[in-house]
Amino acid sequence: MCQTAQAAQTAQAAQSPQSAESGHRCACNRTGGFHSGREVPAGHDLEYPEVRFPTHALFAEIGEEKLRALVFRHHSLLREDAEIGHLFAADDAVFAQRMQVISAFFVEACGGPAAYSATEGDNVCIRTRHFPFDIDERGREIWLEKLHIVLEESALSEGMREMYWTWLEAMSVRMINRRRTKTQPLRFPWAEARARFGQS
Repeated sequence: MCQTAQAAQTAQAAQSPQSAESGHRCACNRTGGFHSGREVPAGHDLEYPEVRFPTHALFAEIGEEKLRALVFRHHSLLREDAEIGHLFAADDAVFAQRMQVISAFFVEACGGPAAYSATEGDNVCIRTRHFPFDIDERGREIWLEKLHIVLEESALSEGMREMYWTWLEAMSVRMINRRRTKTQPLRFPWAEARARFGQS
């Protein structure tokens, strides 16, 4: 079912279906414009932001052991979450085994040893890897909320926290594979993250 998230657009459609048609292009007949010979303009559904991987400075500061611990802590919080915890293995042994692989990716991506690509290959597509899981905009925001918690807990310097966050905040858009709205996903620069996700 097609959904339009903006209340203003919904109100506009109620007053003038024809004028609202220009902003609603999925051909679902919401505005009554379904007829022979009709054309729906080309469009796109989701814009992917630029993703900047961390420099080696981050790995030099945190090291492999602490980075793996940070990744494990992040995913443990996600696993405990009431809304998206079901996406993670319930069995402790299975979860721990998967975390070895996932944390190896983070280590290599941040400039550490190439243990991940040695076993999993270096043709990594984050979006494809997450296709088996239903991840919507809300799930992404929970993922970022837990990430912010572990970064605030970490001993990383402020600059390295921002670098790590900037990388994953942009990359998290690519994990969304179940859209609940036609609007673009919200963006959360590090400078605004504390106001959004900070703990009271």
